[in-house]
Amino acid sequence: MRLGALVPCLVFLATVGVAATTTPAANPAPQVLRELAPLRVRHAHAIPANVDAQVLANLFAAEARSDFDVAVSSGTILCDVKTCRVALNVRLPETTAPARLSFAVASPKGELSEVRHAECLTSFCTVQLVLERGRNVIAVGAADGLTRGSGFATTQIVADAPASAQQRKAEWF
Repeated sequence: MRLGALVPCLVFLATVGVAATTTPAANPAPQVLRELAPLRVRHAHAIPANVDAQVLANLFAAEARSDFDVAVSSGTILCDVKTCRVALNVRLPETTAPARLSFAVASPKGELSEVRHAECLTSFCTVQLVLERGRNVIAVGAADGLTRGSGFATTQIVADAPASAQQRKAEWF
């Protein structure tokens, strides 16, 4: 009984073994050995990730630490019913351009935005931000890819319609 099940298995193994050893290799593939360069660990993502984390932390900090100065000012403010479009001017030192800018906003309700990015190729850049009406805290970070330095600034902007527009609305109603 036991040999009845064992014999077909042995026959199968014998045919597979014979087929593997008797099959001639028509064209053996040449083996090409490539020498790989040593693995280099790059920290290209470390600087922007650190800048993004510091930008979020600066929303709550009293003073932002920096390797270089970043000046932030608001430009024109155009408001809709619930939001305002604010032109934000960012000035960097002449030696840091080009830089990658990071922005984060704390809304009047205390909600935090995601960190957004923009490339600044010169020492003066203007970025359009859409903010909720009210007092918004804006944190800005700039990462200089050449010197690996970073600069930060925080500002508060009261996003609301100009007083003249509010007076005109009052006249109509």
